[in-house]
Amino acid sequence: MSQPEFSISRKHLLSEQHPLQELSRYPSKTRKVGHPEGPHPPPNFWDKLSNIWLTEGALEELDRRSSPPTRHSSSQGKSKGGNHPVADFLAHCSTRSLEEIDMLSRHGGPDLSDLRGYRKFMEISRKTRTTTNAITIKITGPHDRNFHQDLIDSGVYPDEYEYPDGKVPPRPNNWKEINKRLAQRRSSLSQSQISDSLFRKFKRLNAHAFKEEQTSISVIRVLEGENNDIKCLSGKIPFTNLNHLIDGNIIPGNPYLFYGARPRTAEPASSHKARPLYRSSTQYDLPIIPNFFLAAKGTGGALAVAERQSCYDGALGARGMHYLQLYGQDESMYDNTSSTITAIYYGGQLKIYATHSAQPNGPGGRPEYYMTQINTWGMTGNVENFLQGASAFKNARDWAKEQRDRSIRQANERQSNEPPVGSGVT
Repeated sequence: MSQPEFSISRKHLLSEQHPLQELSRYPSKTRKVGHPEGPHPPPNFWDKLSNIWLTEGALEELDRRSSPPTRHSSSQGKSKGGNHPVADFLAHCSTRSLEEIDMLSRHGGPDLSDLRGYRKFMEISRKTRTTTNAITIKITGPHDRNFHQDLIDSGVYPDEYEYPDGKVPPRPNNWKEINKRLAQRRSSLSQSQISDSLFRKFKRLNAHAFKEEQTSISVIRVLEGENNDIKCLSGKIPFTNLNHLIDGNIIPGNPYLFYGARPRTAEPASSHKARPLYRSSTQYDLPIIPNFFLAAKGTGGALAVAERQSCYDGALGARGMHYLQLYGQDESMYDNTSSTITAIYYGGQLKIYATHSAQPNGPGGRPEYYMTQINTWGMTGNVENFLQGASAFKNARDWAKEQRDRSIRQANERQSNEPPVGSGVT
């Protein structure tokens, strides 16, 4: 009797993702795409939003713009003993002002390290904002509704988006095909293989997974089952090597889990031009061309955050797949089909989406990206629902790999048919 797929857990994921012997094959240095530093978005992030939501970050930006500059008046700047020491000035600065002074110094501003008292107060400032950063760093990403607004304003649309005129985006042309594939049964996931006691154990694991890490350790590995190719799997690695999807004012993608191709399997992806579209990280032993993403939240997490993250990750994946599929061809062609999958697991519910790219809405515009739900499964409802959801997850993962492998093969074939550089053949 074959073993149930979900009974075998992934082991030593982090330790197996970075074999040292692989690193020597690749360049030791590569460029990183610049992303916003610090806990606050730059001012132009707010200036371009069509609608600003009343979030913590928006209130802090309003306070920053409304507050007068922190400086001593000319009368205060003079005393019998001459100018005030810099320590006195820094003592009256807010935490936000100290952060801006520090950022100014690190990004081309004057070197402040020689000022008397500067180092002492910056060390104090860093200590006092250690816990603050852990909270406010999230406002530049999917925890903030203005992140969501920025995606929409830039043509990255969530599921069931509705235009101001009431129209809705079309589904991808292969939506029915994907739905049919995900609904296929798997012999290793049947009621003859999965006992009621195993299903009830899964329910208990889900009920006690309040945090994301608990969900990943106990629940997601059940969905994952056995993974025979650890080189295709990674997660929680910021996508700092990808070109900006919008304009550089939001954090890089950082999916909880993603699947891509094994390193060095796609020759076009190794080219200088293509690398910022396919290779998400400067670590050359990680998967490339990711097109399957998972966002997982415990019962104490926020579903809206997972949906925003999935919308963003899916668009990054769809962009890379689009350029891979059209490698060596006209990149302005769009067939409105999807080859990218995103999944969300939250509180016993599995949602799976397809993301596809579409032509820009006007000359000189950016491509647009649409997230469309395929289906939803209540994994803790009963054994049958669990089996359907687990099968759909694995089917979606397999389907995404098939799309990736086919596109890589076709791109490599087109590259092999190109004349050598300098041959004079056109």
